[in-house]
Amino acid sequence: MNSALAVPGVLFPVFFLLALGSALRFSGFLSDAAAKGLNKLVFHGALPCMIVDSVSRAPLAEGSLRASLALALATSATAAAGWMLARPLGVPRASRGTFCQTVLRSNNAYVGIPVMAGAFAAHPELGDGGLPLAFLTLAPCLLLYNVLGVAFLIRTGDGVSARRRLATLASGVVRNPLIKACLAGLALLALRVKFGWSLPSPIARTLTTFGGMATAGSLLALGASLTPERFRAALRPAAAASLVKLVICPLLGLVVCSALGLPPLHRFVVLSYLACPSAVASYVMAEEMGGDAALAGSSVALSTVLSAISLGLVLFFFTP
Repeated sequence: MNSALAVPGVLFPVFFLLALGSALRFSGFLSDAAAKGLNKLVFHGALPCMIVDSVSRAPLAEGSLRASLALALATSATAAAGWMLARPLGVPRASRGTFCQTVLRSNNAYVGIPVMAGAFAAHPELGDGGLPLAFLTLAPCLLLYNVLGVAFLIRTGDGVSARRRLATLASGVVRNPLIKACLAGLALLALRVKFGWSLPSPIARTLTTFGGMATAGSLLALGASLTPERFRAALRPAAAASLVKLVICPLLGLVVCSALGLPPLHRFVVLSYLACPSAVASYVMAEEMGGDAALAGSSVALSTVLSAISLGLVLFFFTP
């Protein structure tokens, strides 16, 4: 399929569901409680099932560790760039930790995975290994996002003790359902490869069915969180964060991928993650740890809208 024709076909369902979630919330059809409940269901249920199901049944993706390394290096470089650019971009000193953790956290689960799923569906010639590769690439980096994000907030959090911040980091890592799902999927993958053991068919089908709601559910939940208040709260520093997140981050990733000599499919997965908007978790973490929650919320909202451009460019130029 021609890339120019495929890009709108891949992105339209993603951003239509985002807009639908926002419209349902604005109209009152989806209440605040219902939106939060949907988000919890997706984050703690559907997405983990999707990850376990896909990773456990994945063909061994050669080079996934190199792709993970590229993603980790580009993410770390983006965090460093954010710290150096925060002052020139006019970000207040007290907000720089929030700014950095906002630009390094990508919304891989709610945006990156649906976009790549659509791209692989539009290009069946890529085979069945694309989405499993995406999960295997992301798994080691989930820990990095939590560690770096909390590390920046520890430096600038207001009124929160260092002990509490470290406890928040440990708790976030241990309780994160996506980290646990990746570890469970990898354990099942190892059992399948080593001993030929797979989950019983009824359990496997349940995981597949429940995980099937993750894509639509995550986009609707994210769309419902994009309220006008979040856009207006801290628009100027949020625009600076979106610049770093959606322009500098993918460019750094392209340099890293080229330096490591990643093949086209692996490069596409890494750049798709790096071109994603800021993660909703950055807002939750900033609020929990005394950071600039207004900046984080505005950054999530603005970068989500603008990511149509960054993701469109990745799909057009780097789809294998």
